[in-house]
Amino acid sequence: MKYNDFVSWVDVPKFAGICNEIANATVLNERTNRMMKEKFIIAAMQLSNTAKNIDWVDEQDYDVKFNAWTDGEIEVKTGNDPLFTEEKGNLKKTIDIKLKNVHESKNQRTTLDKTFDHLMIIQIKNTFGIGFVDYATVVANLDTRTDGFKLIMPGNLVNIIYKQDIKNTPSNWTIDFDPKNWIMHQLTSAGC
Repeated sequence: MKYNDFVSWVDVPKFAGICNEIANATVLNERTNRMMKEKFIIAAMQLSNTAKNIDWVDEQDYDVKFNAWTDGEIEVKTGNDPLFTEEKGNLKKTIDIKLKNVHESKNQRTTLDKTFDHLMIIQIKNTFGIGFVDYATVVANLDTRTDGFKLIMPGNLVNIIYKQDIKNTPSNWTIDFDPKNWIMHQLTSAGC
């Protein structure tokens, strides 16, 4: 598969560095801010995309579009440890990710309709990692729950394209991740 294309399109060390900052931003772990964390990660991907061929589309069932691929609708799932173990950074034997929450929209579906071509999994803490799973593999390993869909699959089915230990990586930036501060800044800048 063409998953390794990603590392030629993106300054991955820069992306990993920004994601390390996001992982260490305790304000993003507060209940009201958790949904913002993935948005910051996707924004970091966009900023690190040197080839300028990834669009952040934020559609209902996929997040980014890889313009160089004909099947480039990508659902992105992120987290502190979805791929690798915390202690040794080994690939997990079982990957367990919540894919869809049927309560997040008015569309109360009972099946995962094909809305993305590939799932991209990004781990941002301790071991930074990027892996891909094609849609067919996702569907074959889907667990339907009363509140949505969960991917439960052997770790060896994930196509890992990048892995980097970032446990003791020093901070290179000073980024204010507090949503209250940048919302207030935007409103103040607009003259409110």
